[in-house]
Amino acid sequence: MDSKRRFGAVIPAAGMSSRMRSFKPLLPFRDSTVIECTVETVLKAVPTAVVVLGNKADEVERVLKKRFGERLTIVRNPDYRTTDMLRSVQIGLDALWECDAFFLLPGDMPAVGSETLEALMREFDGRNMVIFPTCNHRKGHPPLIHASMIPAIQNYRGEGGLREVFRDVPQRLIELSDMGITADLDTPKDYAEIINQTPHDRGVR
Repeated sequence: MDSKRRFGAVIPAAGMSSRMRSFKPLLPFRDSTVIECTVETVLKAVPTAVVVLGNKADEVERVLKKRFGERLTIVRNPDYRTTDMLRSVQIGLDALWECDAFFLLPGDMPAVGSETLEALMREFDGRNMVIFPTCNHRKGHPPLIHASMIPAIQNYRGEGGLREVFRDVPQRLIELSDMGITADLDTPKDYAEIINQTPHDRGVR
């Protein structure tokens, strides 16, 4: 990796948590909360990040500002009740500083290891538009996305979200041992399983 490369991050966290039946971002996780652990992971790899809030935004912003202060840019999706994650990503990209590539990590993925982000940055050479981590050959988060993709993401209005935006662009998959990259936090069962994960699940081969 070229040491002069500049990396950013967008963390969409505007959703309704409807399947969880509890508000996901502020659920306890390790020694803090879900959203704090997710943000902490990102900030171990990049200097600052953009967080997109919606549901209970004031409450979440207080928690994040108290812990991370000026390292975060916090923006809001005013239409979070009626839009999907792509719209939050687009709003986040409006606030993203100039960079060569950026991570996209949903705010409800606190089990991702910072070593995963560092591994993806080492593999970034500018030739692939998206680099995905995989674990046991399953694609996960966060993708590292070339900044040249930003206009396509910003302008997309069709079906299929980012999956469709990325469909025909050069991609690379990096196999790691971080089980957190595929650990969805959607239901109470998911939450219980993630809570019980052991530290060695977060490693990188």
